[in-house]
Amino acid sequence: MTRWFKRLFFTVLVLVVGYVLVVQVLRWMAFGDEERDALAVMEVSPAAPEGEGGFKYLAYADLEVPDSELDAALAADVDAFADWHATAGERFATSGSVDVQPPPLPSASRYAPRATVAPPDVECGFRDGDCLSRLRGNEEAVRTWLDAESERLALAEQALAAGHFLNPYPHDVASPLANFRLLRMPLNDIALQALEGDVAGALPRACTLLADSRRHLRNDGMLIEKILTASLAEGAGGLLADLRALDPSLALPGECNAALEPVTVADYQVCGALRTEYAMMSELSRQTNAAMDGWRLPARWVLYSDKLQRAWTASSFAPMCTAEGQAAIARGEIPAIGVQDYDRTSIDFWAAPISHILASIASPAYGDYQKRLLDHAEALRGHLAAMNAEASREP
Repeated sequence: MTRWFKRLFFTVLVLVVGYVLVVQVLRWMAFGDEERDALAVMEVSPAAPEGEGGFKYLAYADLEVPDSELDAALAADVDAFADWHATAGERFATSGSVDVQPPPLPSASRYAPRATVAPPDVECGFRDGDCLSRLRGNEEAVRTWLDAESERLALAEQALAAGHFLNPYPHDVASPLANFRLLRMPLNDIALQALEGDVAGALPRACTLLADSRRHLRNDGMLIEKILTASLAEGAGGLLADLRALDPSLALPGECNAALEPVTVADYQVCGALRTEYAMMSELSRQTNAAMDGWRLPARWVLYSDKLQRAWTASSFAPMCTAEGQAAIARGEIPAIGVQDYDRTSIDFWAAPISHILASIASPAYGDYQKRLLDHAEALRGHLAAMNAEASREP
């Protein structure tokens, strides 16, 4: 009987060790040139943004944080969130879900909430092409709203004047976001200023808004930041053209020089934002891998591979960031996003089943985001062409 148990034990041991070794060979086969090239394309650190960060102005719009305390409040919140973020992989490995909310940040208990006033139904959105007509006849309601929200309006203008909106929190699906919706307030305020009779004063502000939104658009931030600043640039361009139509005799001020620069590929490339998306997903992969110790360690040997998970994720983004892909986007074409097909008979599946399943889950339509940026750029070109044509006719 003892001999039988020994044979059984060694047979099972040989099978387990053999299976683990076979999986390692399969992982070597699954990680090929395509995956290696995709990682090289996506794991590129963006250049450090220049100038003051505008994130803090949008992040604390709902709290009564004095300007002098914004930096300290943000630093304390980032530190607290970073401590929570450090355990994110362990929570994911335990619960199997990334939908875990962090505890309240220190600022939530330190500062009182700022009162909110609901905007009127006629408020202009980011890319409304008829802002003046939307507000016309409703000036009193819009003025009441903007006066009541003067503090948020000021914060939005401070944010736009800053150099960038870089989110200082660690990459995490639960990271706090800036309140980008506030950026519609200056658009409404400028349009209302013109409707109240001060077109000459509104014109340079509209140019500054367009120049600021285009500057932020060219930064490599988050995807939501990219799309909303592109929308704001389109809306500001349309408003600027409408202001010129209100009083064609007004000369374009110097603030318009930067605003009216020709549209370049930097105005509509989605690659930088996708690298931020990838960084968030790869960070979760690394933390999950690191959390697989103790009794979960065998899963890392045969079920989950951080290297393959990151490579397969990178492969889905890389077509937008390769030299060929960016050249296609410059021509107005949208590269096809890579898709990891779920196939239980594939080498990829048996190399890392859990990673293969996660990589095969349908991704958001990232190609649609690139198309939206191209559409925004085309609309902005139209506004700029009309403005430059008008400017060339000035004496």
